[in-house]
Amino acid sequence: MKTFAALLLLLLLFCHKWQQLNAASILCLIGTAQHYNPGWTKPFFEALAGRGHSLTVIGTQPDLGLPHIRQIFLPNEHDVVKKHYTNDMGHYRHHWDIKQLLIWYEALLGGCRSITEANFYKTFDMTALKYDLIIYDATFSMDCLLTTLPRYRSVPVLGLSGGKFTTDLIDLVQGEDTISAATIPHFIGRLPITMNYWQRIQNHVMYLAESFIHWAVVQPVLNGMLESGVSSIKAQVVLLNTHPVLDYVQNMPPNVIEVGGLHIRAESEPLPFSLQEFIERFSEGIVYINLPHIELMYGLGLKAVESMIKEFSQLGFLWNVNNLKDLQLSESLYNLRAISVFDNMQQNILAQSNVKAFLTHGDSFGIQEAIYNAVPIIVLPLLMDQMNNGERVQERYLGVCISAKNFSVDSFSAALKQIIRDEIYLEELRQAQLNFRTRPAKPVDLAIWYAEQLVSQPDIFKQSSVPESSQRSYFVRKSLDVLSLPLLFFLFFFANVVLAIMQSIVTDNQKKTAKQVKKLNGIGKEQSSDKEQKED
Repeated sequence: MKTFAALLLLLLLFCHKWQQLNAASILCLIGTAQHYNPGWTKPFFEALAGRGHSLTVIGTQPDLGLPHIRQIFLPNEHDVVKKHYTNDMGHYRHHWDIKQLLIWYEALLGGCRSITEANFYKTFDMTALKYDLIIYDATFSMDCLLTTLPRYRSVPVLGLSGGKFTTDLIDLVQGEDTISAATIPHFIGRLPITMNYWQRIQNHVMYLAESFIHWAVVQPVLNGMLESGVSSIKAQVVLLNTHPVLDYVQNMPPNVIEVGGLHIRAESEPLPFSLQEFIERFSEGIVYINLPHIELMYGLGLKAVESMIKEFSQLGFLWNVNNLKDLQLSESLYNLRAISVFDNMQQNILAQSNVKAFLTHGDSFGIQEAIYNAVPIIVLPLLMDQMNNGERVQERYLGVCISAKNFSVDSFSAALKQIIRDEIYLEELRQAQLNFRTRPAKPVDLAIWYAEQLVSQPDIFKQSSVPESSQRSYFVRKSLDVLSLPLLFFLFFFANVVLAIMQSIVTDNQKKTAKQVKKLNGIGKEQSSDKEQKED
């Protein structure tokens, strides 16, 4: 028995030693602003640290507080909401789609400016550090920290995007452009999946504007902002926080991997006792509210929430007031509990069995958490890709989307009433939940596999890139030069047909004119003959 125990101990020591020998040193760069939820990567980083890898996390992510993780906080206070979506009266400012696209890129540039002006950027010396893998936030496809680390050009790069599948991401992985503007609405727009002719024209304009803005605005500004200029950083693999349940079904390059729900923990954690007691008090269910920008809604936002709470007195309401200032709630609202939500507390609330609805602005993370727990969604989209998410939620009967233009005091009440009465929402959500949860591997396990493969074999995904494709012009990539040939033949044929018809018409007119002239000449001769006979 002692011999067996000794052998088991030796085996455990060997496995631990083997894990240490195979542990990698990983540099993680997270530069997105606080309101873009930089903490969504926490479960992934925890899992990597749990496997013995040593992580250096630099950026805006909240403190992880874990061994094997060295964390250096980097502030990014750039706030597009205050700058672009709030007018002088403190109300919501609506923008058309092209302007929303400009704001998307301005968020990238503003975040870069905030990072480059930080003291860390000027004083931290990384020349003595060696890393086996770089993981960076590729939500905006580019990271200013990453572009200024020429020493690590030979280190494999893993992109981690909390956004959508974009042309910038395709360029990042040097992939084939598989996005069709004829069938896939732009991620900033609010177009339906079944677009009519004029909507397809609008969608093409959005994609062309995206390329133009990147070439004419973003690249020159970044070159001027960064002293060494913007270097061409390419990622071997990008892990994308999307899933067909919410997002579009698209043909993606083999090195773009969907890991939608990477931030969602498989098991929920218990809620605080007082909060759990409040939830259990309402047998007909609760509603969870997370609307950090509700105060912008023309002075009607808070009134709309209170009106809904009063009308549905049989339901309990949990309201995350974390980002709300000077909030004054009526003391008569006995079915309301104002709370401050941190870390994964929102996931734990939505995991409760009696949650009837989730009110949100429409960020992908919150919507995925609702789908994971089959909770109907009420969306009030205000910013950039939230518009697209709201359209998808409504199209697929995952919930109701409220337009900011038509917002009123009764908007939330009407939406909640519709969700509770119409069973189609719960039916579609249960099917979506099944599809979202049923996968060959968990998102975090899939992400770890790709990270460790890049560490052990950095060139394994080299054949997945098509650098020649990204170097081709737009006309070549879309085969417009090929299509122009039959078009020219058609135009040549059409011009010849038109010319032949015109010649035929001219010839007929000439013949008719000749006949008329001949006829007139004949009449003239007859009149001359008659005149001569009369004179005789």
